[in-house]
Parts: sequence; structure tokens; C-alpha cells
Amino acid sequence: MIIKPMLDSFELPFIESIRSLERRRLACHGVPGLVGDLHQDLGAESLVVEIIGSLQGDKNRDDFFEAIREKFNTAEPVPFVADILTATELEEVIIEQLEVEEQNQWDRPLIYRIVLRQYVEPPEPVTAFDDLGLELDPELDLLAGLGLDGLELPDLLIQIPEIGNPVEPLLPALDGTDSAVSGIGSLLEDFNRKFTG
Repeated sequence: MIIKPMLDSFELPFIESIRSLERRRLACHGVPGLVGDLHQDLGAESLVVEIIGSLQGDKNRDDFFEAIREKFNTAEPVPFVADILTATELEEVIIEQLEVEEQNQWDRPLIYRIVLRQYVEPPEPVTAFDDLGLELDPELDLLAGLGLDGLELPDLLIQIPEIGNPVEPLLPALDGTDSAVSGIGSLLEDFNRKFTG
């Protein structure tokens, strides 16, 4: 059977092999005391297709390079069809790799390898409240329109006490200490006189 996959409107020439790789993302969780691992299925990765072919002749080479490099450099998704992709959901691909090798062989002077990766359309952006048909309170709607400028951020925080002199609250507790230590000076004078004579 001759394989003739089409990359957009370009027929890839002189294909020698084509293969696809489909793989699931599995998270393995080891559980103490359990033989084996628990597996969590995180969905399938993008399907990958590898195409290997060879070219002969300058015109074939130049036409191939011009067509394939244009698609590679634009980095845009392009339609792709091939018999090997039957029963898959692959519709568009991005050229992930392009390898070319020249050899000193008369039957295979130039070998190319192309790796295509399935293109997945990004999800739609989150819709705004207006698009959902929801209505905000008029004040909230006004604040949302103003952004952070309309918010009094300090008022949203808890009440912060005034920061003053930290010693002042301790002063009443020290009032009793003055009277308790007031006689120490005279005791020390008597003690000093006894030893100094």
C-alpha cells in the first residue's frame, strides 16, 4: 500500500515510514503497605506523528524544502490526513520538528524526518458577568468599573490602634516602686560608712 498523507494541500513525497504515538498522562501514587501503585488518569497527551522519507534530485529537494519550511516557520496549525490516523480525533497539527540529513548514497541522497503534534484549540476565555446575564448591585457595579481606585482599602482592614509611646502604659505600675526603693540610698550610706570607717 502506498502511503500518501497530506499536510494541508501538500503531499509529502517519497515516504518510507510513518508512525503515530498516543500516550496517556498517568500520575502514579505509591501507597504505604500496598503492592503496586495507584494510577490517576489525567487525560491523553497530544497525538504525535513521525514521518520519514527520502528525496532524490535537486528539483524535488528544492520544492520540498520550500513547501515544508514555509509551514514550519509560520508555526500555524494545518490540516493533516493519513490512513494511520483512522478512528482518531486528529484534524490539525503543528510541525514540531524538521530534520534533514544528506548522505553519500545514490539511492537515498537526502533523508528527512518530520514530527507532527496534534493541535488542540485553547479553551474560550472566562466570560464577564454581563455576558452571563447577571446583574450586580449598582454600587458594586460602579466599584467594579472604577477598579481598585474606587475601593477604600484601609477601610476594609481591621481597626489598627494608634501607635504611641510604649512606655506610657507601664508608668502607673512603676509608681509603687519609687516608694519601695526610696530607703535603699540611706541603707547603702550606712553600709558604706561601716566599711570605710
